[in-house]
Amino acid sequence: MIVVWLALAGACGAVLRLLADHYLPSRGILVANTVGSLVAGIAAGTLSGVALEVWLTGVAGALTTFSTVSVSTARDALSGRFAAAAGSWAAHIVAGLLAVGLGLALGTSWS
Repeated sequence: MIVVWLALAGACGAVLRLLADHYLPSRGILVANTVGSLVAGIAAGTLSGVALEVWLTGVAGALTTFSTVSVSTARDALSGRFAAAAGSWAAHIVAGLLAVGLGLALGTSWS
């Protein structure tokens, strides 16, 4: 049964990522990764067992997108836009870590 819940949660995360890319074309990936990191932090701070796996792997895992960031960064670098590549990568890492930290703080204070 966990596979069904995981598939549904993953579908939700993937659709949310697509919507972020569509409605925020220049920053959708950053927004999706930051929100997904926040969701992951809250889940890690409040849930356990199957619920944690479903939210962390399904929703947050499908919403965040390491591969898309990697492709975008590589394209920038290959086009000679090294500052843009480095800045984008740094923004994703910093925003993600801050969002996870906030999520963990919120999650542990709620439980």
